[in-house]
Amino acid sequence: MDLTNIMVGNAISLAVKIIIYAGIFQGIYSAFVLTHTKVKNPANHYLAILLVVLSFCILHSTFIIPYFSQFHHISFQIKEPFILLVTPLIWLYVKKLNEPYYKFKGIHLFHFAPFIIAMGFSTLYLSHHKGFTEDASFYSHALILGIFIYVMSLGQYIFYLYYIFKLIRSFKSKAYLELSNTENVDPLWLKVFLVTFFSVFVMLIMMMIIAIHKLDASYFNNIVSVVFSITIYVLGYKGMSQKTIMIVKNDEEIVKDKPAESKVDEQLLSRVIEYMIIQKPYHDPELSLTLLASQINISRNQLSELINTGTGGNFYDFVNKYRVDAVKEMMANPKFKDYTILAIAFEAGFPSKSTFNSIFKKFTGLTPSEYKSGLN
Repeated sequence: MDLTNIMVGNAISLAVKIIIYAGIFQGIYSAFVLTHTKVKNPANHYLAILLVVLSFCILHSTFIIPYFSQFHHISFQIKEPFILLVTPLIWLYVKKLNEPYYKFKGIHLFHFAPFIIAMGFSTLYLSHHKGFTEDASFYSHALILGIFIYVMSLGQYIFYLYYIFKLIRSFKSKAYLELSNTENVDPLWLKVFLVTFFSVFVMLIMMMIIAIHKLDASYFNNIVSVVFSITIYVLGYKGMSQKTIMIVKNDEEIVKDKPAESKVDEQLLSRVIEYMIIQKPYHDPELSLTLLASQINISRNQLSELINTGTGGNFYDFVNKYRVDAVKEMMANPKFKDYTILAIAFEAGFPSKSTFNSIFKKFTGLTPSEYKSGLN
């Protein structure tokens, strides 16, 4: 039994080490790929910095902290002041996704003030640690510094969470105004990630409680490193496929969530509808408001206003309604009887099965299979 326990323990230890070491490599590798990919996303630079910071956090927890603990026989060491960089960098990443032309200015360094303060206290503490002659005294001061960093991290996280969610909602609204395909654009996954990441702070609070009771908290270094490694995997994978809304900059406002109310130019609206029916630009899965406006030879804001006031919907619904109608026509056409439903969806311009199913049901109230059965 003891041998089995030892083998299981060794296997778990090995697995943890593999996850941690792979996380460090993945963070640096993903940061390199994000900044050297052919598909340029201005927000990727902030995500790359975030991944490098997380990799450094793992290095700090796994190697640097245990190194210092060799000289101080205590179970609780100074933890991660670098975690104070994570939330501001996520905010900057989402901000840049939402506003591609957003510029980082000197005043934005205030976002990193909590990290600078924590590092200042940490440096001051480490430079005077030799003055503590007893482990108990050292432990007490380390605990105070640790609690200070954790409380500041939790407060910072809660503060930014509201603004990050607000940016995500704004981004989603802009996507529906500009794009007909929001695959790999909608950063809704970030909401899930941020809520999940909250568990990190719960873990830190647990660590504080354990430290207060002077129990063994040394294994938390590995827990922190594993959590950060998983975070790197998620951010790296999703970040590489995440797109932003790039709009050609001109003298007009970049994005208008609510175009000014005005009378609909019926003649111009008819021209747009005629183009959609005859030229079928919706077959292009990547059709955007800017692209369609250039094809019709009108301004994008003019087209946006026509769609919003003339149809009562946004660009996303405007284009996908044509795609749904095209699917319905092909289903009823004997020419496409040998086509699968998914093949017909791709022919109509839908980018994926999941998007097609949700949009088709939205406009018809039926699943594609139910609709086709009704035709038969």
